[in-house]
Amino acid sequence: MTSRNEFEGVRAMLVTAGYGTRLAPLTDFLPKPAVPVANRPLAWFALDHLYRLGFRELSLNTHHLATKLEHEIERWAPNDLHLRFVFEPEILGTGGGIRNTWGRPESGEIFLAMNGKYVFAPDLRAALREHRARNAIATMVLTHAPGVRGFGDVEIDAEGWVRRFRRAQPEAAERADLRPMFYTGLALYSERAFRDLPQNGDLITDACAGWVARGEPVFGYVDEGVCRDAGMSLWHYWEANEALLNGNVHWPGIVPSTKHGICDPEAELGAGAQIVRSAIGRDAVVAPGVRVTDSVIWPGAHVTDDVTRSVVLPGGLRLAVPAGP
Repeated sequence: MTSRNEFEGVRAMLVTAGYGTRLAPLTDFLPKPAVPVANRPLAWFALDHLYRLGFRELSLNTHHLATKLEHEIERWAPNDLHLRFVFEPEILGTGGGIRNTWGRPESGEIFLAMNGKYVFAPDLRAALREHRARNAIATMVLTHAPGVRGFGDVEIDAEGWVRRFRRAQPEAAERADLRPMFYTGLALYSERAFRDLPQNGDLITDACAGWVARGEPVFGYVDEGVCRDAGMSLWHYWEANEALLNGNVHWPGIVPSTKHGICDPEAELGAGAQIVRSAIGRDAVVAPGVRVTDSVIWPGAHVTDDVTRSVVLPGGLRLAVPAGP
């Protein structure tokens, strides 16, 4: 059990504003943090992880299809979790969104911002201990993910201090002693970080790079857990579903059936329908005798003939998943 006081003085948000262009046309129907992964809204995974750590208040910034996001998240949120949605009429950027949602820090407060597009359950207890022990202005949660877009954008030294942001500081000299890492969009911020967050702008370019340049302690906590970015492309979205369906990624409470995958109780499966390593959403209909393999069937979608390695949306839209990213 998590100690009741373990995260005392820590306020948390999910970063869920954005346009979701990389997942279009999925995001024509739902905002990216609400697209179904294993029949749950994508942002639910971050929400669930924070809830299991003991958080009972959580803020989310919103923009694209904000009402739909609120509806889907509230459907899955525990009754004792208080949600605060902060609408951005215009996108404020990663830095501006955090500043706007944080509002005004209390003395000694730590702010935790977690991106809602990952299937990721990092060791936040350890990250918080390091953040406090090192008196960091910010602690970025990183992973070692060669081959993933964005890997190497953050570089750390042997002690874990962030020394360079490759894209934001192209003029900085190359150093053979630095380790390239992947930033998971999750960070802890000390109270003194607030004044440097932009009101409208990018977190890395407009805040973090400046901290590193002037010698502020920015720590990179390397987490060894599995991190799936389900919002990077159609393939990454499909692969995150498949990883949960085939058991490559385990999550508390998600237990796929070896026969069916994951089928919502309100889905309608016709006689003789076969569901193999697939997710079938609520109110979806699979016609009699149809075989669904390695696919994601959205809530309300109808499947009338065999489908393999596809994402099927309401209205008959069927997207074939490419062979790789």
